[in-house]
Amino acid sequence: MELEYPVDFKPILRYVDVIPAEQEGQPVFLLRDPLGFIDELVVVPQYLAFLLALMNGQNDLRDLQSEATKQFGQVIPLEEIVKIVRFLDEKGLLWSKTFEEIKEKAYSKWFSYPFRAMAHANSAYPLSAAEAKFFVEDILKLGSSEDVKPPKVLIAPHIDIKAAAKSYAESYNRFKIPPGSRVIILGVGHHLDLPFSVLTKDVATPFGLIKNDRGGLFFLRTSKKLEIFPDHIAHRLEHSIEFQALFLHYILKDQFMVLPVLVGPMPTLFENPELTEKFAEGLAQLMEDENTYLVLGIDFCHLGLRYGDPFEVSEEHAKQALKSDENLLNLVFNGTKDEFLEKAKQSLPLKVCGLSTLYLTKLIMDKLRAKGELKLYHQEFVPFGQGSAVSVASAGYEV
Repeated sequence: MELEYPVDFKPILRYVDVIPAEQEGQPVFLLRDPLGFIDELVVVPQYLAFLLALMNGQNDLRDLQSEATKQFGQVIPLEEIVKIVRFLDEKGLLWSKTFEEIKEKAYSKWFSYPFRAMAHANSAYPLSAAEAKFFVEDILKLGSSEDVKPPKVLIAPHIDIKAAAKSYAESYNRFKIPPGSRVIILGVGHHLDLPFSVLTKDVATPFGLIKNDRGGLFFLRTSKKLEIFPDHIAHRLEHSIEFQALFLHYILKDQFMVLPVLVGPMPTLFENPELTEKFAEGLAQLMEDENTYLVLGIDFCHLGLRYGDPFEVSEEHAKQALKSDENLLNLVFNGTKDEFLEKAKQSLPLKVCGLSTLYLTKLIMDKLRAKGELKLYHQEFVPFGQGSAVSVASAGYEV
C-alpha cells in the first residue's frame, strides 16, 4: 500500500472537546470542534485515547505504530495507523492542508450569514418564542422584583442558565433600562485567540433579532480608527453573549441596540497593550452617553476534579472562592489598576474565566471616571460536575 503521508509525518490533533459516550454498547469519545469549523461530532473508540494524546507534533507515524504495538501487545501494521490519521484528517481534526481548506469554507459561510444565529436554543433554553417566554419568566421569579434604578454596569453569569438561575434573576430583574438604549456586552471568548472581537451582525433570539449598534461600530472604526477584529468565528458557538441576549431581548423587547464583544485571554490583552488601551478608551467614550450600559457575561472560579484540581470542592473552598470574587469586583470599580492586577495574579489557581473581561472593564472604568457604587446582589457556588463547582455573581455598578 502506498502511504498518503511520509513516515516522518508528525500529526497534530487540533484542540477539541472530548465527550465520553456510548455507542452500540461500546465506550466512545465524541470529538467536538469548539469553534464550529466542523459541525459533525466525530466518534472514536475510547481505546484510541492514548493515540490521540500522542498526536502532538512530536511523534511521527512510526512512533505511533510502536506505541500502538506496545499498547495492544501485537504488531499493528503501519497501514492501520495511517487509516486513523487519514480519518481524523478528513474530518478536519488535524492541523493540515485539509483543515485549512475546511476553515476557509467555514469562514466564507459564517461571513455570509446576515445575523448571528442561535447556537444553544433547544439545549440551554427553548427555541420557540412562547416557550422561551415562560422559561425566562420562571427564571426571573427566583430573584428580587424591587423597582430600582438600573445599574450602569451589570454583572451576570454565563454558566448554564438553569444551574445559576437565581443569579441570572437577580441581575436581570434590576435591568429595566430606558427605550432606545445601547447595551455593550462583554462576553468571555473561551476559544478566541485575539484580544477582542466585535460582532457586527444582528443577534437572533427566540423573540426575533436584536439590532446591532451600527453607530457604535462606526465610531470605533472611523473616529477611533480601531481594528475591531469583526465577526471572528468564535462568536458562532460562544454562549457567554448568547445567554445575555436572551434575557435582554425578553426584558427590553425591540427597544434597544446591542454591541457584542468577545474578550480574549489575558495574554492577548498584554501582548497588545496600546490597542487594548485604545479600545477601552473607545468603549468608555460610548459609555459617556447616559443611555449606554455595559453588561458582563462572566463566571468566576472553577474548582474541583473537572477543572484539573486534585481535590473535590468543600464548603471552605466555596467561602474562599466567593470572597476572592468579591475582592476582584471591588478592585475593578474601587481599586487601582496595579491592585487589580496583583489580585488577579493571586487568583490564577482559582481559574477565573472572566478575568480578562474584568480587566478590560477596569480599564474602561478608569477612563470613564464615573462616580458610583458597586452593589453585590447575589453570589453562588454552583455544583458543576463530580466534585466540582463554579462561582458566579450578580452585581451592578450604580451611578
